[in-house]
Amino acid sequence: MKQDSPRQLGLAQALSAQTGAAFALRNLRLPLGTVPGAGLPAAGDGLLAADMVIAKGRIDWLGPPASRDDLPAGPDMAKAMAWPGTVDCHTHLDKALAWPRSPNADGTFDGAGASAFRDAAAHHGVEDIRRRADFALRTSFAHGTTAIRSHVDSGRHAFEQALATLSELADDWRGRIALQLCPFLGIDEDLDWIRKVAARAGREHAGILSVFVHAIPELDAALDAVMAIAGREGLRLDFHADENLNPASKGLDAIARAVLRNGFDQPVLVGHCCALAVQPRDTLEATLERVAKAGIGIVSLPLCNAYLMDRRGGETPRYRGFAPVHEMRRHGIPVAIASDNVRDAFYAYGDHDIPELFRDAVRMMQLDHPLGDWAAAVTTTAADLMGLPDRGRLDPGAPADLIIFTARNWSEFVSRPLSDRVVLRGGKPIDTTPPDFRDLDDMKGMRI
Repeated sequence: MKQDSPRQLGLAQALSAQTGAAFALRNLRLPLGTVPGAGLPAAGDGLLAADMVIAKGRIDWLGPPASRDDLPAGPDMAKAMAWPGTVDCHTHLDKALAWPRSPNADGTFDGAGASAFRDAAAHHGVEDIRRRADFALRTSFAHGTTAIRSHVDSGRHAFEQALATLSELADDWRGRIALQLCPFLGIDEDLDWIRKVAARAGREHAGILSVFVHAIPELDAALDAVMAIAGREGLRLDFHADENLNPASKGLDAIARAVLRNGFDQPVLVGHCCALAVQPRDTLEATLERVAKAGIGIVSLPLCNAYLMDRRGGETPRYRGFAPVHEMRRHGIPVAIASDNVRDAFYAYGDHDIPELFRDAVRMMQLDHPLGDWAAAVTTTAADLMGLPDRGRLDPGAPADLIIFTARNWSEFVSRPLSDRVVLRGGKPIDTTPPDFRDLDDMKGMRI
């Protein structure tokens, strides 16, 4: 027995009405790349047509529309788009939401670093970090995120407080958001500190060491030392590299060479890679060949980097600082897109809203015509790069953690705000109202 369409009932009402043990969602559109091996018919650029059955909080069945005559009751979704819960594989929860008290006066990268350092020094208490990070997690959850990787980036003076606090939050949020933590340090730190942080990374959530790479005289030797330490601890590596527009910046290339030279066999993810966008084509191609051979994944952070890069103080920016993601994918390099900083000195805006980020990325990075399987960059590919095979995909047997939009195609998806989304957890709609910014007004130093 069919029911009225979500446009007749209202999407949230139609889905909230499904209270039985099993129900069907007919006539859906699913993003290409999020449905591994499903064999579903194409439904236009980058979308697949499907019926879905949800039972006991999981995806029980996926198949072509109208291919079964024994589906349980459920609404005709009228070509509404259904996503898996999104994955944010690069962010900074311990810095998030500090903008009202520690803004970046000139919007530059150097200004951001100075402001963030002052904020971490003045406000590194456990309760301060907890409240901001928990606010960010509640926001992410409301928007439909199921997994996050956060760098722990509060400096040496606040390292213990930040790591302990975020570790407790990772436990608190287990089952709702998978929170991976990456203790963060600079490539030029002394080896004793690197060993200490690596040992802690091995005992904390996920076993990942995060390293900021910049030009130093002995970069190759420093990378070799980091990889030796990470190898002994069994750690994955997550680098920040080439977060600038200097054509001479070769951080990603140095990392790829180090992986190959050391035979480093743990997963490696590299973020930013802005400088590659201004390098000669032959230099870029040679670097990407090495990156592909080394098996490195890339995460692009378009909103934060467009905000920081080529800021000229009253002049229009000439370069946007995006990683050359199209060229990377042509080399077979897995590419994710993530939020990076949110409402802190490095990026004044954002709301940990990955579908909204993806809309902006499509427009800013020309991911369209065809859009193809780019949605995987914030779902399946991002989950794979985090080592989470049970997240970011629509698979029979997987939890029915979905985001459903009334948009029927990419033009509709990108053209309007996504405030009408319905987020399902275990097949049931949740409250998608994000926490009120006023919740943080009473924190020390906050100015409105």
